Amino acid sequence: MYKTVNMAYRKGMASLKRYLMIFCLVVLAASTAHSVTISLHSSNLGISSMSWSISGTNIRIWENWTSRRVGTLLMNEFDRRYNYSITTYITNNTAANWVYFANELLDPPGQPNDTLDNRTMPWVPAGFTHSNDLDGLDFVRSSQIPRTSAAFDSLIADQQTGKDFVDFISGTVSGFGGLDTMAFGLRANRSNQPFLLAQRPNMVTEAPNPEPTTLILFGLGLAGLAARARFRK
Repeated sequence: MYKTVNMAYRKGMASLKRYLMIFCLVVLAASTAHSVTISLHSSNLGISSMSWSISGTNIRIWENWTSRRVGTLLMNEFDRRYNYSITTYITNNTAANWVYFANELLDPPGQPNDTLDNRTMPWVPAGFTHSNDLDGLDFVRSSQIPRTSAAFDSLIADQQTGKDFVDFISGTVSGFGGLDTMAFGLRANRSNQPFLLAQRPNMVTEAPNPEPTTLILFGLGLAGLAARARFRK
């Protein structure tokens, strides 16, 4: 009789341990779950349809564009402890070829460092401002997350001039069903959410910093013009 009771007790304890382990795993998964939300913002004019999915910190977004105007995605509930990897799958049905594609982060106003933001551009909707380098919202420049495009060969990126942007250039996406896949990192603090990802095909206004070689050639050109002017005198 004692052996039977003891065996039943051991089985009960083993079952209890299994249930406790499952419960702990469920609680742990819930505590690290990412409750990110992404939707089309009311200011969106370019994207006709969008869907998205998330697995861990990897976010995939599918976009169909039918207008050449600005497309804006409203993003919220990003966990500030993580760098997210964003991949956008974009279809161009605007009947206009794209030769560059700009991505910019816009955050809500009211932060102490908003004075560092760039002057407001026409594509910034009411209730949002440009994102500066100190507000905790950025394209994760220092991470190992690559910034790539299947259609564009080069990019212009900056987080030092009062705007956070990653612009893909030097390529073409056909306006009749052309496809591009872009990838970049993204990080956000709670204080600047919800925020916008503003996308502007064929509307790049940022200029890259001149490379040293360009500066040297520019300087030589100025010197040559000065020498020519002295010679004519």
